[in-house]
Amino acid sequence: MRRSAVADHPFVNAVRYTLEYAGLGDVLAPFPIRRLARPWTIDDLPPRGGLIVAPPDFVGVGTQKSGTSWWAALIESHPGVAPNLFKRKEMHYFTHFLERPMTARDIETYHAAFARPEGRLCGEWTPNYLASPYTIRRLRQAAPEAKVLLMFRDPVARYESGFNHESKQRFGGMIAPRVRSRVIRRYALRKESIWNGMYASQCDTLLRIVPRHRLLVLQYEQCKARPREMIARTYRFLGLDDSYVPGEIERPVNVQKQVTPSITSEGQDLLREVYLDDARRLAAMFPEAIDLSLWPGFES
Repeated sequence: MRRSAVADHPFVNAVRYTLEYAGLGDVLAPFPIRRLARPWTIDDLPPRGGLIVAPPDFVGVGTQKSGTSWWAALIESHPGVAPNLFKRKEMHYFTHFLERPMTARDIETYHAAFARPEGRLCGEWTPNYLASPYTIRRLRQAAPEAKVLLMFRDPVARYESGFNHESKQRFGGMIAPRVRSRVIRRYALRKESIWNGMYASQCDTLLRIVPRHRLLVLQYEQCKARPREMIARTYRFLGLDDSYVPGEIERPVNVQKQVTPSITSEGQDLLREVYLDDARRLAAMFPEAIDLSLWPGFES
C-alpha cells in the first residue's frame, strides 16, 4: 500500500485542499474519476466537425477485471471500427441516472461521444454497467439498437483482481479529496467486489431488457485459450469482416500492479462456496458460452 501512503502525505493533501478551495478539484482530478463523480457533458467532448453523430453500435457492459480492456482493444483495432471521441474504452455514463431521470438532452450528449466517420462502427465498454443493473435500462433507453457484449471470468480470480484494482484506484493516486469522497462514500469495497462476481444475479435484469439476439457472451478463459477463434466470433456478431486478424492478439492489456495481499487458499474456497450456485445458474443461462470446467471448483 505504498502508493496510498504517498497519496495521503500531508504535503500532498495540502496541495489538494488548495486546489479544492480554488475551485479546481473537479478539473484536475483524473478524468476517469470525474466520470465517476458526475456525468460528463457536451463541453467535455472534443470537436465533432465532419463526423456523423449516432448512438453507439455496441456497448460492453461486463464484467470488471475479466479481460475486457484486452478485448475492447482488439475490437477497436479492426479497420471497420472508429474510436469514440474520448478515445477511451469506458464511459461510466449511465450510472448517474438513478437519482434523477435521463432526459432527451442527456441522450443527445451520450450520442455525441460516438461521432465517427461514415461507414465505421463505434462503441464503448464499461464493465460496471452490468453490476449496476438499472444502467441496462438506461442503455436501452439511449441506444435500443446497440449490440451488447459481456465477458465473464472465474469469479474467484475476478474477485482478487477486482479488489486489488479498486483498492489501488480509489485509495492511491486520486487527486481532489472532495471528488474522491463523492466516489468512495457510495461504496463498500469488499461487498462490492463480491457482488461484481454474482454474474447470473446481474443477468436476471439484463435478460428482461435486452433481447438475446443482441447479446454476445464470452468467457475469458476460452478467449485466452483460443483468441483467434473468439475474436472472429466477436467480429461476426458486430457485423465486421471476421477474416481480419489483429496484431499482437495475445499481448496482455492493462496489467495491474498488486497492492493488496493475495487471498489465502481458505479464502478462495470460501468464495467458491459463495459463488457456486450463481456460477452454475450462469452456465444454465448461457450453455453455449460458459464452460464451468474452466473454473476450478465450479464443475457441475
